[in-house]
Amino acid sequence: MTERKINRGSEIRAKGKSMGRERSGASADPSDRPSPQAGGLKTASSAEGVRGTQDGLPPSTESAEGSPAALAERSLTLRAALFLTGRIALMLAGIAVMGLGIDIVVKADLGNSPISATPNVLSLGFTAVSFGTFMLGWQCFLVLVQIALLRREFRLVDLWQIPISVFFGVCIDAFMALLGPAAPTSYVASWLWLAGGMAVLALGIVMTVVSGTVMNCGEAVVQAVVRKTGARFGTVKVGFDLACAALACLCAFLFVGHLAGVREGTFVCAAFTGVIVNVYMGLYGKLRDAARSHRAADSGTASECCTSAETVGPFTSE
Repeated sequence: MTERKINRGSEIRAKGKSMGRERSGASADPSDRPSPQAGGLKTASSAEGVRGTQDGLPPSTESAEGSPAALAERSLTLRAALFLTGRIALMLAGIAVMGLGIDIVVKADLGNSPISATPNVLSLGFTAVSFGTFMLGWQCFLVLVQIALLRREFRLVDLWQIPISVFFGVCIDAFMALLGPAAPTSYVASWLWLAGGMAVLALGIVMTVVSGTVMNCGEAVVQAVVRKTGARFGTVKVGFDLACAALACLCAFLFVGHLAGVREGTFVCAAFTGVIVNVYMGLYGKLRDAARSHRAADSGTASECCTSAETVGPFTSE
């Protein structure tokens, strides 16, 4: 009797295990399981991919990195980096061109440019301090003027104007050494040198403004006034240069005792450099608008081609 009960319990447990395997989808016989050659591994991997997708994770890191979206993002990042590098290079080139323009104006021997007139006069009144030291102090003063004008709108990145001023001074010294003994031999030639120097100086100013990065301190002050008033850059530039020339005259009478370091060329440069800047900016605006119109025309032509292809497609297939 006891032996029959034990055999009966064994049969019940065996049937329970068999029913459990059938419900879970597993075969009682290992030979009935799908082999790798029959596609069992592929089914398992696809199931894992489905589970990974349901969990919100990419099924494969390599496929995600090589996807079109990732490649497009890399391309945009590279283009942005190249664009920023080009803007910085344009700014540095503009600073160098400004240094060359100032040297040509100085070589004309008709007075310094307005931006450097006040430091030059102070160096004549206080011979123990160099012109470069006064120039650096003048640039720092212009940064303080910007902070006073813009207040919360002043960007910390604009403090890069100070090391840029050092680069500006290095360019001035380098180009002065390259020009060497070259100088005008007559009064008329001096005016021609002055006109060429103003043209080069205005070109450098426009290059720094168009770069949209960090400008030289003098032009940054003008830009701050433009942002606050909405006036034209060249117009404000004329007013700023005239104010610098007047300040240089005042410093000359106070600290030197007579009008030194300021001549007729200083006021001509102050009055007309901004005008030349306006001319350059107008030409730049026309070139920019023409380039935008050309790009818009190209994109419009491309979209028309795509539209015509989509329209003609069904008829040609028929």
